[in-house]
Amino acid sequence: MAKIVPLPRSISVSSAFDLYGRLLTWPVGELVPLAALPELQSEIEASLGPAQLYEVEMTVAALGASLKMPGTIEDPEKFGEAMAVELAEYPADILKEAIRHARRTLDWFPSIKEMIAICDQLIEPRREQRRVVTWMIHEHQRHGDEADRSQREAEAEARREAERDAQLGRRREWLRNLEFQAREHFGDEGPLPGDGELAESLSTEWVNRSGRKESWLLALAEGEHWAAKFCRLIALAARVKQVLEQGRVSWNGALVLAKMVPTDQATARRQIEDFESSTTTHPGDQPPESFWRALWKIHSACGLDAPRFPEDAAAAAIENLKHLTGLAALADTRAILDHQVREQWERQQPALARVLWRGDDQTQERN
Repeated sequence: MAKIVPLPRSISVSSAFDLYGRLLTWPVGELVPLAALPELQSEIEASLGPAQLYEVEMTVAALGASLKMPGTIEDPEKFGEAMAVELAEYPADILKEAIRHARRTLDWFPSIKEMIAICDQLIEPRREQRRVVTWMIHEHQRHGDEADRSQREAEAEARREAERDAQLGRRREWLRNLEFQAREHFGDEGPLPGDGELAESLSTEWVNRSGRKESWLLALAEGEHWAAKFCRLIALAARVKQVLEQGRVSWNGALVLAKMVPTDQATARRQIEDFESSTTTHPGDQPPESFWRALWKIHSACGLDAPRFPEDAAAAAIENLKHLTGLAALADTRAILDHQVREQWERQQPALARVLWRGDDQTQERN
């Protein structure tokens, strides 16, 4: 982007080109100040103004007096008139320079095409300066449009930001009222001040409960106990995330706290408060995947649906194996006790025992 040259204190029509003429070349490195461009444009347009008729006729006559007329021109007078018509668009000083150029480079009276080529070559620098001035005017307009657009966008963004702040303020006020109502209803089991905003920062409003989508915020407003518990526990987890991001606790410490929240809320709260008042000793970072998995334990603790992770399936399989092992041990114990009872009966009532055991044996053989 071309930079803009500072504007002098005063500019006159005669001095504009002297001040900025050096800048009117391609590629453009610096922009002439917008205020100076109309004056500069006027000077250039004036320099491109056509010559008077008598000046054009004098040009043709000067050429005829200086150069030999070729024999191919049958009517020199009409040829001169035709040339004058074609040269009428050029400025007088350009025509004078063209005569000088022709005298120094040609031996014969030039054709109309040759004179037009000479004049175009001489006038081209001025035409280029006019094109550069036009481009600079458009460039200033573009800069102005961009500045206006940037200002409009900044104003629109400021309005959007103000609206977001207003919406956030209204949301916080609604959450504070909801927390107050919940504490009135649940007492100590209700959410603490600020829990609603903390919970909302970590959890979506809609959760799964018995296979259905439910809003924990609406459930809290309707006085459902699970929603109050969910709000308190998720708010604690959000505080764990905050101290982790602030570098006040390590990854492992944050994971331990997250797992502790649904099982020992009071201890977790005390430890979180200790970390919140401590200094930064760890690099702040985002929670690991294990932290987010631990949050599902809060869902389960509140009676909400939660996904089953591989480690949960493994733990359930181990518990089931322990149960089956226990049942097998009980079966072995019962067989031993049955054998001991039979031996005792045989010693105390040998005749009766033989009858009883014989009946059992026959029943087992038939089966």
